[in-house]
Amino acid sequence: MSGRYSFLLSGRWLKYIAMTIVVVIACVCLALWQKDRRTQRMDEINTIEANYSAQPAAIDELLGSTSARLSPDDEWRPVTLTGEYLAEDTVLARNRTVNDQTGFYVVVPFRLESGDTIALVRGWIPDAEAVPPAPKGEQTVTARLRPAQDGSEDTNPKGMIKAIDPARIPGMDNSYAHAYGEVAATGTRADGTDGQGLTALPEPDRNPGNHLSYMLQWFAFGVMIIIAVAISARRERRAAAEAGQGPAVDVEYVVVDKAALAAGAKIAPGSRYGRHRLGPAVVRGQDEADEDALLEDRFR
Repeated sequence: MSGRYSFLLSGRWLKYIAMTIVVVIACVCLALWQKDRRTQRMDEINTIEANYSAQPAAIDELLGSTSARLSPDDEWRPVTLTGEYLAEDTVLARNRTVNDQTGFYVVVPFRLESGDTIALVRGWIPDAEAVPPAPKGEQTVTARLRPAQDGSEDTNPKGMIKAIDPARIPGMDNSYAHAYGEVAATGTRADGTDGQGLTALPEPDRNPGNHLSYMLQWFAFGVMIIIAVAISARRERRAAAEAGQGPAVDVEYVVVDKAALAAGAKIAPGSRYGRHRLGPAVVRGQDEADEDALLEDRFR
């Protein structure tokens, strides 16, 4: 390392450098984390765009059995289902927000012609005391498939659930254990309901979020920290260089004899050979002072 920056090997600067490395690594890790979150979010949006308005398929094309798991690439895919609602086993999924208002999803088991059962979200209501009854008899509905949620740790009041987990819903014999459906509204009225007293579920959010800006900010913080440390090191090197090139000043001290001063000696600045020469102050007797005055008068 150049001698001009040898101070970087001092204990103080080694601590600064170590702290800088740790903080910069943290900034890079956070930036990469935001990058991964953005990638995941963009994948979700692409899946929504590809599947939400796709043509309905048969459920056995996407789920080969009731124990099959829904592929992430098939989330939001519409399927056509024929069967009947088991209205007596209706439950409400609490803490669901639609149009900035908290309410409930109405979840009803739906028994297919095959005898298998799938949980369907019929719609949303703001009041748990006003649940519209499910249609009776055989129905053909279109629903978009979603992966089931884990409700194993939930504690719920009777008739309610928090996570849409088929294992926590009554009447789910021979049920699809890892998926449920959200009923696609065939049309809405002026009041926003689906004609059955339920508010249709809104389309999924396609907002990519702020992950890109957060990623750039963390990268910028890391670069700014490196620049700040480099500037500090440059300033310290410059200050050390200026201190080393400063003029050397010899400090001279004059010892004054008080006894000589009492005898009539004078303190005269400069050399005895000229008052315009720079030199230390000296102590002279009266005779030397007279001689200096005579020489000065002669050479004026």
